[in-house]
Amino acid sequence: MAIKVVVQFKALKDRQEAFEAIMYSVSADLPGVSGCQGVEILKDLDDACRFTLVESWENKAIHKAHIDGLIADGTWAMISGHLAEDPVSGYFQTL
Repeated sequence: MAIKVVVQFKALKDRQEAFEAIMYSVSADLPGVSGCQGVEILKDLDDACRFTLVESWENKAIHKAHIDGLIADGTWAMISGHLAEDPVSGYFQTL
């Protein structure tokens, strides 16, 4: 069953522009990852440091494997270095 992953990020104020560039890369590259069916990146209108990522995946296991790969290769450490707080995320399904 296809799932949605929703992740909310709060970038450090002095790294907001760099984090936004990372989000542009994610929107370009993630749809090419096996099992990813699409991605949408939202920027908060009232807080330029707040972003929401909405991803569509074939299933939860494929997404978890993707995240494990980002952790293993150091990509997640690079991304998290731009954040003011831990991201909040969850798995969802369409009703």
